[in-house]
Amino acid sequence: MNIFHKVAVEGLTRNRTRTLVTVVGVALSAAMFTAVTTFAVSLQSYMMNGAIAKYGGWHVAFPDASTLSAEVLQEDDRVESMTFYRNVGYALLEGGQNPDKPYLFIAGFGADTFETLPVQVISGRLPEKAGEILVPAHVASNGGVKFAVGDTISLLVGSRISGDETLTQHDPFCSGEKPGTVGETLLPGGRQMYTVVGICERPGFEEYSAPGYTLITCDETAGASAGSTAFVTLKNPYSTRSYVGSLAEDSAYFLNDDVLRFAGISGNQIFNMILLSIGIVLMVLIMLGSFFLIYNSFAISLNERVHQFGILLSVGATERQLRNSVLFEGLLMGFIGIPLGAAAGIPLIGLVLMLVSENFSNVLYDNVPLVLKVSVPAIAVAAVTDMCTILLSAYLPARKAAGMSVMECIRQTNALKTDEGTVGPLKPVRALYGLEGSLAWKNFRRNRKRYHSIILSLTLSVVLWVSADSFGTDLKRLGAQAVVDVDGDILFQTKDMGEEEFLQLYDELKMVSGVSKSAFDFAAEDPGGAEAEHCMTFWSDTPGQTKDRMQTLTDGAGITVSYTLRNVHEALEQNRNMLFIINLFAVFFTIMISLIAMANVFNTISTNIRLRRRELAMLRSVGMSDREFGRMMRFECLLYGFRTLLYGLPAAGLCSWGIYMVLIGLEEAVDTEYTIPWGSMGTSILGVFLMIFVTMIYTTGKIKKENIIDALRDDLN
Repeated sequence: MNIFHKVAVEGLTRNRTRTLVTVVGVALSAAMFTAVTTFAVSLQSYMMNGAIAKYGGWHVAFPDASTLSAEVLQEDDRVESMTFYRNVGYALLEGGQNPDKPYLFIAGFGADTFETLPVQVISGRLPEKAGEILVPAHVASNGGVKFAVGDTISLLVGSRISGDETLTQHDPFCSGEKPGTVGETLLPGGRQMYTVVGICERPGFEEYSAPGYTLITCDETAGASAGSTAFVTLKNPYSTRSYVGSLAEDSAYFLNDDVLRFAGISGNQIFNMILLSIGIVLMVLIMLGSFFLIYNSFAISLNERVHQFGILLSVGATERQLRNSVLFEGLLMGFIGIPLGAAAGIPLIGLVLMLVSENFSNVLYDNVPLVLKVSVPAIAVAAVTDMCTILLSAYLPARKAAGMSVMECIRQTNALKTDEGTVGPLKPVRALYGLEGSLAWKNFRRNRKRYHSIILSLTLSVVLWVSADSFGTDLKRLGAQAVVDVDGDILFQTKDMGEEEFLQLYDELKMVSGVSKSAFDFAAEDPGGAEAEHCMTFWSDTPGQTKDRMQTLTDGAGITVSYTLRNVHEALEQNRNMLFIINLFAVFFTIMISLIAMANVFNTISTNIRLRRRELAMLRSVGMSDREFGRMMRFECLLYGFRTLLYGLPAAGLCSWGIYMVLIGLEEAVDTEYTIPWGSMGTSILGVFLMIFVTMIYTTGKIKKENIIDALRDDLN
């Protein structure tokens, strides 16, 4: 440790209060950085696990494994696991109503395939042997053809041919009606007999552009051979695109975008940009709050040590040595504050996740828990970002102080600005507040740069608090509007169902266990001949379970017309849960940033007053009483507060109005008007003055206890 490092350590130990407050600020910023990165990793893990549970954990699929050899697929060291199903073939869907999906596609699953590719059974069971088949419910709802458990179906299974090419599920249906396209034909093969043993949800691995509805049967011969589809899971999902680029130049493939998007490697650039933008906004807000706190701490410290810097420069110290001395102070504070902040941020975000885990399960995946995931790279990113913020905050004032001339540092001629017109109108101030007000006004005006940071920090606190409160209030108003517009817990709506079929279904649905009340409205045809919407409304004390029973009944009935069955209560509950989650995180980050701002204000005000010890001691030595001294300091507090509100309230109002325009004002269906957030503005006003007065009382109380003669002798060097 050289002499400059020793001087830096001595300066930190002599000013324990300022050092402690700065370390606390560093710890707060480190806690927030760690909380943001840890929450992002935990949420990413939750969303990815939910997508895997729904769509499967594979990364890339090859619809025709015959184009790639078994050795290439199975012996690649980038591959973690692999599963197959056999492409049994296609059969024409008799009576199908979707012109883009005219086929049934039969996939032969092995035992391990059911484990890799999740299938959600609605009614019945999974096939257990050849000749049994599982039919997806969207064959009825989308294709218009009804199958029921127990049906025996005979299918003429064949291959899709276009010219000399055999088509797969990855190739959309082409009728050849469009100019310049070659139509496909179905080459018949053998006839197969199947017994329907279950109805399932649409398989997650079926592409929306696929020409056939995927029916699943048992086939243990599936493997890396001709007529099979391969699903590959890689050891490193981030190598997916390079993997397919090196293997699939002449082979068709499709990616599991539902899983890959949560790893940040989705082809959906909009989704990626949204995630990146949210992270950047949060990190920038934290960096700004941290920067102002640490920058002000070092700026004040260096203003206090300008005389010391002048002496060091006069005896041969270089500007680089002085800058490195200040950066060494920043490193010391970072080495102390960052581990403390990280140690506090991880359990803190863990507590928050525990509070919102149930709400997340109600909004997104109810079968996947939201748990804390600690990531070393995420913590490292938070630590490096915080350290960069500290060093930048220390470097800027250090460069400015080290660049001053020797005489300017020793004489401190740049400490105060007393140019003509700087002090401003004293007569109105003296008339309203006397001599004490005049002294406070003079000090405030001649040290304007010193107080800009205080006002800026307080303004930031006001804007953040009002904006967060307005955000929550507007979301609550949206939720209240939704509650008013909806009656009932479960809605069944359709436009195409006949009256007899509609009434028959209504009679069945109203008898479902859990229904406490029901009503329906079968609208007659309007004069134009178009059918109006027909609606059934149900009330239930357990709407989630009741809706599931109704869904099973309707899927089993094989309704072939378009319809919607909605758990309205669940939708409202999801809105409430999402509102709770947003409010909790908004309050959490607002409180943390406000704590940084409070530490900044406390540090700046207390240190500025400590720098004025000699000035204040001189006033007391010439007869200023404690009452007059307190009156002068209270007037300074009012100057801080009113100047903050002059900037902060208009800025907060503009942010509040902008949030309203985004959430409500641009939504034509919501009939609400913008209201000024008087409540949060009033709270912020009280908070500003309370913060200032508490800091001022604490610091001036310590000064009053000091001996006047000792304060006059102390040059703070």
